[in-house]
Amino acid sequence: MTARPDSPGLFQFIHRWFADGVFRRIFKNAGLLLSGRATNGILGLATLSLSARGLGLEQFGVFVLLQTYVQVIMALATFQSWQAVIRYGAICMEQKSATDFQALVKFTTVLDIAGVIAGGAIGYFLAPLIGPYVGWSEEVIAYGQIFSLQILFTVLATPTGLLRLFDRFDLLAAQAVVTPLVRLIGVGLAVFLEAPFWAYLAAWFVASVAGGVVLVFVGWREAGRRGWFAGMTFSLKGITAPHGGIWRFSIFSNMHASLSIVTTQMSTFLVGALAGPAAAGLFKIGRDVATAISKPAELLNQSIYPEFARLGSRGEWRDFKGLIVRGAAVAAGGGAAMLVLSWLAGHLFIVTFFGAAFTEAYVPLVLLVATAGLTLCGFPMEPALYAMGRPSIPLRIETAVILVIYLPTLVVLTRILGPTGAAIASLAAVASSLAAMTLLTVVQLRKRVAA
Repeated sequence: MTARPDSPGLFQFIHRWFADGVFRRIFKNAGLLLSGRATNGILGLATLSLSARGLGLEQFGVFVLLQTYVQVIMALATFQSWQAVIRYGAICMEQKSATDFQALVKFTTVLDIAGVIAGGAIGYFLAPLIGPYVGWSEEVIAYGQIFSLQILFTVLATPTGLLRLFDRFDLLAAQAVVTPLVRLIGVGLAVFLEAPFWAYLAAWFVASVAGGVVLVFVGWREAGRRGWFAGMTFSLKGITAPHGGIWRFSIFSNMHASLSIVTTQMSTFLVGALAGPAAAGLFKIGRDVATAISKPAELLNQSIYPEFARLGSRGEWRDFKGLIVRGAAVAAGGGAAMLVLSWLAGHLFIVTFFGAAFTEAYVPLVLLVATAGLTLCGFPMEPALYAMGRPSIPLRIETAVILVIYLPTLVVLTRILGPTGAAIASLAAVASSLAAMTLLTVVQLRKRVAA
């Protein structure tokens, strides 16, 4: 039987999806972010390659552990207040209430400042206690203490949320290039001058501070330019009163973000503690490449969350459901393509950029890319639950997966298989989390559609 010429085929079907204004805007914003992150990824890959070749496998492993230590402390201690900025900021903008908006920004900024002060102090004083467990010398511990002070310059969450809320993903894309560019220049100079170990740390420190300062300036300037800060005072009295449940929302969202660090940044540190710095360096290569591949999931998450927040504030739950399905389907295709590519070209990639000494990173690389593919598939679930006002659900799922599946598997398999075992643990954890998150998102959305 011959198909009718006007019957809708695959291309017409996809065209209808992207004809939707909201869906098109999500991928446009994600594309803007990706343009910056693609440049970021290329610069980051060049920096990692130079660092590995300049330091060698053992010193590179120590460098990776110091870098990861600071990133973990920063993620655990600082608040992810950008989520509250978007969730409650969308309501303020819908109601055109500048006063409530200013109260929200003051609240999230206080959280940001408290977080970086706590993070800097924890990083400085914890290094002598953690160092002996990962084989750090007294000199390396001192480096870790000084390196931790960069946390004080990373009051990033509120300006990030403001730019996402105002749909200024172009500015976020431009800012995303600052840190990796400065970092590459610094590491390149260290390699060229055959500088000592501390010079590589200094390059990362200066780059982080530069990126943080630029983001704060751009985010606050954009909000002021739009008039939302007109007449704003420094009074903190009653700043949470207009936003019911904001403390609970902020605590749950921050706890969930902190838990997710266990399966990302902290995994490298745990591999180093269980199998040594060299294993941490090998795992870091695979994880960073996989992170670059899964970056579209994070970017789509960031661009879709404001859209979910707007639809939720208007009670348009059927459109909400369609957005989830379409987003997940498109992302899944991209994840599958990247898995095939890493399987075919991963070994050549590692040898070319890092050298023959790092070839053991191939199997962890493929497994972590598979993990990144699953992350891509499930990217709409978490922002959907946050937009429905249910941040406790991702938190509970993440807690259960980490305690029951990830940590036990990581400890056992890393001792047996090294970085490959850690990659298997990551894959198992993400697969379990995706299944649970999908199920509960469907349940919550059906309740709202029925109502």
